[in-house]
Amino acid sequence: MSHGNEKPKLQPPPRVPSLGTSDEGSASRSRPERAKLGRQLVRAAALAVMFLALIGVFVLLPRWQEGRDERLATDHGLSENTTAAAAPLPATPNPEPSPIPAPTRTPRPAPIEVRNTPRHQPSDDQRQFVEAMSEGLKALETHQWEAALAAFTRASRLRPDAPEVADGVARAHAGQRRESIGEGLRRAHELERGEAWREAEKVYNEVLAIDPESAGAMAGRQRAEMRATLDEKLEYHLANPTRLETPAVFDEAAACLEEALETVPSGPRLEIQIARLEAVLERASTPVSVILESDAMTEVMVYRVGRLGTFTRRELALKPGTYTVVGSRAGYRDVRLQLVVTPGSSPKPLIVRCAERL
Repeated sequence: MSHGNEKPKLQPPPRVPSLGTSDEGSASRSRPERAKLGRQLVRAAALAVMFLALIGVFVLLPRWQEGRDERLATDHGLSENTTAAAAPLPATPNPEPSPIPAPTRTPRPAPIEVRNTPRHQPSDDQRQFVEAMSEGLKALETHQWEAALAAFTRASRLRPDAPEVADGVARAHAGQRRESIGEGLRRAHELERGEAWREAEKVYNEVLAIDPESAGAMAGRQRAEMRATLDEKLEYHLANPTRLETPAVFDEAAACLEEALETVPSGPRLEIQIARLEAVLERASTPVSVILESDAMTEVMVYRVGRLGTFTRRELALKPGTYTVVGSRAGYRDVRLQLVVTPGSSPKPLIVRCAERL
């Protein structure tokens, strides 16, 4: 039994193991496990440091720079406004000295602009080359082919092997070639409208000398050649109407007339030629009254007509032309006469009589 004046006995505090020491539970752990745990702690600490560094670089640092720039700009603006707006105060008779000096702001120096380093100045040849190329390209745009060739020639003297010079010369030659072909075709069409077929054919040949594959020039030359041949045949028959007395020539002229009638387009010149040839052929095919007289004893024969026998007077209807009339009689010398029949008028009577004895 304890007495009331006895103090309770103090108990020792529980033992807490310190860092680096192991208790009874940890004592049972092996050294490899402790080493592995240490490595994991070091790796986790390194990752945490890297994460915080990334946050500082990509988040906090840009915000800090923006805030600093804004503060600097604000301070610079305030200093300028304060300096410009401040006016000198009137002097007081007894100014009291300020126990605290006013803060002074040193103006921030203006940023120094970095000037570009001087570039290399182009030489005279380079400048002349650029000017010549520019002039040539402008001439190409306005279809001034001769001026373009002259400009590119100047450029080629400065840089003979420059590909842009060769390209400009080729473009100028191509444009000049196209323009020559177009101008030649226009001139040939005008000659066709004037029915100058041989001249048009000559111009088409000039175009084909520039571009042998020009379809328009090939078709035009063929058309002009056909019309020129027809025009020449018509003019020949109109200039030699007496040849129509020959049946072969008459048939040839008639075939030429048929070709002319079927030709399209016609044209004023061709229409006049057709009308004239029709009139000539009509006159050449219209019979003319011819009178032959004889003595009733002479046998009369007309070439291309036939034998007429003996008669004293005979009337024939002959087409215009030249006819040979032969008279024969036994014991007498034959007679041979020529009868010319002209269109639209009857010749004088022809006397066919054998009067010279053998």
